Amino acid sequence: MKAMAKYAVYLGLGSNLGDRAENLRRGLRLLAEGGAPPQAVSRVYQTAPWGGVPQPDFYNLAALVGTDLPPPQLLQLAKATERAVGRQPGPRWGARVLDIDILLYRELTFSAEGLKIPHVDMHRRAFVLIPLLELAPELTIPGRGGAAQLLAALPPEEKQGVVPVLDLAAWPDSKPLAVAASTEK
Repeated sequence: MKAMAKYAVYLGLGSNLGDRAENLRRGLRLLAEGGAPPQAVSRVYQTAPWGGVPQPDFYNLAALVGTDLPPPQLLQLAKATERAVGRQPGPRWGARVLDIDILLYRELTFSAEGLKIPHVDMHRRAFVLIPLLELAPELTIPGRGGAAQLLAALPPEEKQGVVPVLDLAAWPDSKPLAVAASTEK
């Protein structure tokens, strides 16, 4: 039997409840165990919540994973990972222990119940584009254009609240970045 190819998939992970950094680390470990091991991980960025619901700041990162899981099964893995880390049902754009979004799956455009690839709002969110560009500076989002150009077009206030706080490149032994010492909550 021929082995399936590993496809390059970009995920966005976020957490704003509990030990945010540990929630992200645990999510990455569980994704790896489930068949989507991280190949590269951006720095962690502290960002204000998006969507207007009052809540604590998020830690966000982008991860490039290699997987042979098709998009619906990858979504199932993402949702199972969120639950395993402690996510509970709540309001749209509300606080959460872990949120995992499939941002891009190769150059694929995909739409099914509960899943749209590319992620429908990623081009409007600096907290998605900044860590994503850290991993792939020349990235193009199908149907939208260059990620760097999309980021440049966002209002300054959307970008200025995205602050690097942690480098998971050395995880699980990662340390806070010096620039973030005053921003930790």
